[in-house]
Amino acid sequence: MLVVQNNVFLSEAEAHQCIWASTVNWKGGAGKNIEIDLLQENRNKSIKKAIKSMGPNKTDNAIDKSSRASGGEDKIGENFDVQIHRATQSSSHSHRSTDADESIVMENLRVVKPFAIVPNRMHDSFPDILPDPLVSLDQTELDKWLARHKRNLLLDAPLGLDDEEDS
Repeated sequence: MLVVQNNVFLSEAEAHQCIWASTVNWKGGAGKNIEIDLLQENRNKSIKKAIKSMGPNKTDNAIDKSSRASGGEDKIGENFDVQIHRATQSSSHSHRSTDADESIVMENLRVVKPFAIVPNRMHDSFPDILPDPLVSLDQTELDKWLARHKRNLLLDAPLGLDDEEDS
């Protein structure tokens, strides 16, 4: 819906504002925008962690104070890490290259040639499948089946027919 809204209903300026209003730059710097809902999830996680650490000493007042302080607590921790020159943990995942797998598949396909027409080619597991499925089609049975289903469809949604009777 957001895509339709941005591309159809809103002007270019409004669409630009709508897109950028759904992100936040919490850390500062170019290219560090994150979605607002992700930021909220991270904040909720931090608040829940603080509440769980209270143990049995949970009161409404303590939860309120802890919730209000959670952003500041995170910032204090981040500043401390910067001051002691602690290396930040990388959050990006490495992905194994698929090049080797793709080359194996391509080599197999070159040998098998699955789309080449080979007369009388069969698969060992399916010896009874005919090359042309229409060979075994009984036209009268198909006509009966179509008429029956057409009748059922017309019963649910009748149309004005031109005095045609299905048999």
